[in-house]
Amino acid sequence: MPEILDPERLRIDKVVEALKDSPEPHLLTGALYKQSLRDGRRIVDSNGREIEDVTTHPDLRAVETTASVLDAQFSPESQNILTYTGDDGARRGIGWQVPTTREHLLAKKASTEFITKRTMGVYGRPVDYGAMMALGFLSTIDRIEAENPQFAQNIRDFVTLSADHNLLSTDLIADPQSDKNIPRNERPSQLRIVKETAEGVVLNGAKVAGSMGALGHFFTLSTTLGPGLGPDAAIWAAIPINSPGLTLLLREPTAKMHSPRADHPLDHAGEEMDQIIMFDDVFIPKEFIFSARNLDLLTLYYESCAFSLWSVMTRLAYRAEIFAGVAQVITEILGTEKIPGVQSAVADVTLYAQTLKAYALATIHESVEWNGVQVPNPELVTAGRLYSIENYPRITYQIQDLCGQALIARWPEKVWDHPEFGPKMDAYFPGTGVTAREKNTFFNFVFDLLSGAHAGRVALFENVNATPPAFVKSLVYSKTDRGAAARLVRDYVGIS
Repeated sequence: MPEILDPERLRIDKVVEALKDSPEPHLLTGALYKQSLRDGRRIVDSNGREIEDVTTHPDLRAVETTASVLDAQFSPESQNILTYTGDDGARRGIGWQVPTTREHLLAKKASTEFITKRTMGVYGRPVDYGAMMALGFLSTIDRIEAENPQFAQNIRDFVTLSADHNLLSTDLIADPQSDKNIPRNERPSQLRIVKETAEGVVLNGAKVAGSMGALGHFFTLSTTLGPGLGPDAAIWAAIPINSPGLTLLLREPTAKMHSPRADHPLDHAGEEMDQIIMFDDVFIPKEFIFSARNLDLLTLYYESCAFSLWSVMTRLAYRAEIFAGVAQVITEILGTEKIPGVQSAVADVTLYAQTLKAYALATIHESVEWNGVQVPNPELVTAGRLYSIENYPRITYQIQDLCGQALIARWPEKVWDHPEFGPKMDAYFPGTGVTAREKNTFFNFVFDLLSGAHAGRVALFENVNATPPAFVKSLVYSKTDRGAAARLVRDYVGIS
C-alpha cells in the first residue's frame, strides 16, 4: 500500500487491524471480515432503530453467507478458484485481479460459478462483484488521464488497496425517484459536491439500492445515467461505508430468515438488503476521487459498467443452470419425466441455460482490449443480458408450472411433528424415491427460489438491475456494429 494511503484517513483502520490476525496477509477470514464491519458505520433498520452491530442484527443474516464465502478463500478445495497469487507470492481475492488475458477472465468466471452455486444466485452483489466497477474505470482510464492524471492514479491505487485488503464494494449509481417536473439538478435528493478543499470534497444528497452496502466496506460511486445534471453532480469516487454523515436506511426484509431451515431452505441463508443512502456533509478524501465535474463521463455508462454488466450476465447464466437442475429434480420426484409436455418444458429451461452459457463463454473468447485491460465483449454482454431478463419470467413460470400442486401443498415442520397427523402425512405424500418430508423440503426450496416474497424481490431486482429491458434493447441497437455485415450484403448485391 503506498505510504500516502493512511488507513485512518481512508477509514479502513478496522480492516487493517483485522488482517493482522489473518493467516494470509491480504485475505480476510469470515470471522475477521465480521470484525472489520464493526467500524462505526451508521445503519438504520426498517423499524427505524439504529443498528449497533451489523454482524448480529437479525435482518442482516446475509453476513454469515458472505463470511462463509470468505472462509472458502482458505479452503484447499476452493482457494485456487477464489484467490490468485500476486507478483509478491501472496494470495488475494480473485475479484480484484486486473484481467490482462482471457485466462484471467475465465478465472473470474469460475469464481462467479462457485459463489453463485454456493448462494443459489440470489445475491446480486456477491463477494467477487465489488471490483467490477473499479475495473470498468481502469478500462476507460484514458478518459480519466485526459481529465486529471492524479484521478487516474487514484483508481489504480484503489484497486491495489482493495486487493491488498480483501475489501468488499458495491455499486452506487441510481438516484431516488423524484418529481420529474423538478429539473434533475434542482432536486433536493440529487447527490452533489457542496464543498471542495485541497483535501477532498463534501457531498450532500441521496442514492438508492446499493445492495449489500450495509455489509460491505465501500460504495463505488458512478454518476452516469440521464441528462440534466450540472457539473457538481458529476462524480466518480469510492465512498467508505463508515464515513461520518453517511447513513443507510434499510428496507424491510422479504426473506423468512428465521424459520426452520427445512421450512425455508433458501430464505434461511438471508438476503441482500437494499437501502436509501443519505449523504449529510460526507467528506471524501482526495485519494478516493476518480472524476469530478466532468460531464463528458456521464455518457460512459456502457463502457465504465462493462465488467459489472458482464458479472450480472454470468451470474444469471449459472443461475439458469440451477433452474435446469431444479426442473429436472421436480420431474423425478413427481414421476412426470416421461410426459411429452413436461419434457418440452424442461427442454425450454435447459435451452435458456445453454444459451446463457454460450453467451458467457463467447463474451470471453471475443473479449476486447481497452487500455491494457481485457474486457468481456460488450456487444455480446448486452445481447446476453437482454436475453436473460426478457426470458426470466417465462422460465420461472414454466418451473412453477412443472410443480403442479406441490408449491401449494407445503407444510411447516411443526405440522409434520404433530403426533396424530404427521404419520398420516408421511404415508400420504411421498415422492418418487424420496420420503414425504424430503419432498416437502425440496418444494419449500423451490418456493423460496421462485414464488415467495424474497423470490419476488430477486425477480424485480434482476429486471431492473443495471437498467431495465427497454434500455438494454436500445443498447443492442445502438452499440452493436452491423456495418461490416451490411457492407458485405451491399457488395454482394452490387449496390453502393
